Amino acid sequence: MIGWIDGGAGASGDMLLGALIDAGVPLEVVAEAIDGLDLGIVLQPEAVQRASLGATRIHVEVPDTTVMRHLPDVVALFGMLDPAVQAIAVEVFERLAAAEAAVHRMPVEQVHFHEVGALDSIADVVGAAAGLVHLNLTRLCCSRLSLGSGSTRGAHGPIPVPAPAVLELLAGDIPVQAGPAPFESTTPTGAAVLVTVVDKWGPLPAMRVNAVGKGAGARDSDQVANLLRLVIGTEAR
Repeated sequence: MIGWIDGGAGASGDMLLGALIDAGVPLEVVAEAIDGLDLGIVLQPEAVQRASLGATRIHVEVPDTTVMRHLPDVVALFGMLDPAVQAIAVEVFERLAAAEAAVHRMPVEQVHFHEVGALDSIADVVGAAAGLVHLNLTRLCCSRLSLGSGSTRGAHGPIPVPAPAVLELLAGDIPVQAGPAPFESTTPTGAAVLVTVVDKWGPLPAMRVNAVGKGAGARDSDQVANLLRLVIGTEAR
């Protein structure tokens, strides 16, 4: 089995979760991995439409917390996960920490995850890892990724879009574009997961389609069908 992600509308952690579950990954597989962290996180799927297309949106419900975590704290949380899920989750957060350190020009050990390390991002990363391990794909491809434009707000004020951490994560040979949406289309969490798990970037490979999952973003925009598609099938020769 191979997979292809359509990132023309961007990618975020909850969009990836929604696409995986919409494509047939049992919610229990994802929830069980997250429940193992014992953080009080609950996933609530919702059937929605984006530009009239049916999709799944995942709401990540987290308890109030004042805990601020550094990379070793997050990695320690993952010690109880399935080894394959753990390996993906750890690599994703290592990439996030390195990107934030580069953007803020500080040592990695000083990066505190007040944004990407919030409980919802931990849930997104672990859930996406669990879903991908369940699918056991031999190859995962992804289209050119839309990053968005404009600005958003972080813990310390306005941040330009594409977000600096996103550009840092996607630097190199990964094809990107602003895309049609004047808002943040790809988040640091979404970018870090894709950079970790995607084997090849490009158009839809030759395949026989078995399933298509659509994960919805929070907005229903006039500029773009705000959803991420995951196409799963067998390689066509």
